[in-house]
Amino acid sequence: MGVHYRHTQVGWVILGVMAALAAFIMLRLPGPPATPSSLPVLVVLASIALLFSTLTVEVDDEAIRLRFGIGLVRKRIPLAGVGAWQAVRNPWYCGWGIRLLPRGVLWNVSGFDAVELALPGGRRFRVGTDEPEALASAITQAKGVPSSSALGDEGPRRGFGRVVLAVLLAGVALVGWIFWSQVQPPGVKVGARGFEVDTPFYGHLFAAEDVTSISLETRLPRVLARTNGFAGAGTLRGHFRVERLGHGRLYVDVGFAPYVLVRLREGFVIVNFREPQRTLALYEEMARVWPDRVAVAAPS
Repeated sequence: MGVHYRHTQVGWVILGVMAALAAFIMLRLPGPPATPSSLPVLVVLASIALLFSTLTVEVDDEAIRLRFGIGLVRKRIPLAGVGAWQAVRNPWYCGWGIRLLPRGVLWNVSGFDAVELALPGGRRFRVGTDEPEALASAITQAKGVPSSSALGDEGPRRGFGRVVLAVLLAGVALVGWIFWSQVQPPGVKVGARGFEVDTPFYGHLFAAEDVTSISLETRLPRVLARTNGFAGAGTLRGHFRVERLGHGRLYVDVGFAPYVLVRLREGFVIVNFREPQRTLALYEEMARVWPDRVAVAAPS
């Protein structure tokens, strides 16, 4: 079985995005306390890099063989079923990875060049490559005959591309705003009637009569589960289940001691800021308003 072509293309964009996300997480989560919360995300990023950071294309006498990354994701396309092929240019919005097209599928790790294959049943398959002419020539050599026909342009039209762009931008903007809004420090107002934590989606007003004790903790108890909240880049907002405390609310940035623990008749609230002096000021304000409810910090 003669091999006519073999080439591996590196997906530098995918690697760059994964590296940037990993760097952001590591910078956002300083100190050993944050390591357990960042590990699952880093494992996912590393897995994506291993699985999809390269695309190897091989053409032999029998088939076109494709392999992403370390080879767990692969495909074999028999040459006998390839009726036509030609170098094409992918629209920018097709992206990278495995993508569905109007009449087929695209496998791509970088750039916009590809070779489109006409398969039985009118299906199309696009192989992303930085060597489109060489790949098309290798298929011609392996088949022993030229492409049976010229493939028409099956790419989505410009108007559709604009719609896709608008939707993508809107989605990215929405996700970015949600993430940005959650990692901002919460606003906390303390008064004789209670205290209010102001943050998007998870803010709440806690009545003074429900407060049973206030303490300043040097360590955050182990978080067991998120029940209804935001957890990203070391920021926790909303409802969580915490070791020894049960179900309650967290408004914290992990790894930035101290923490203000407010025990309630039902549940608890833990608040802190990335600046320790702000956390101390909040504790002192609560202690001044409710001096009879100040408790000694729980032992570590």
